[in-house]
Amino acid sequence: MKNISLKTLSITVVVASLASNFVFASNDMSKASLKVEQPVSSFSQLISDYDTDKNNTLSIKELAENDKLAKAFEQLDVNGDKEISEEEFNQYLDKMKKSLT
Repeated sequence: MKNISLKTLSITVVVASLASNFVFASNDMSKASLKVEQPVSSFSQLISDYDTDKNNTLSIKELAENDKLAKAFEQLDVNGDKEISEEEFNQYLDKMKKSLT
């Protein structure tokens, strides 16, 4: 088997990367980025799924069946009123986005 130098391999990888950019340049990436930017679950969907007392907030009792949301409840409940409002939910999402950048 022929040995390939690290320099040759590196150049090959760079050239392949550049070529793939040109090949896929015509793809409509705006549709793909929209999927990434939208939250997996919007607050209105959570209200629809969990708000049993219909007060447009979420309590720990209402979120008990969702382990992930129940575990994150204290982080989401910024003002400590034992209810998560849409504003608190959006603040939490903004905080998470900032931590990723």
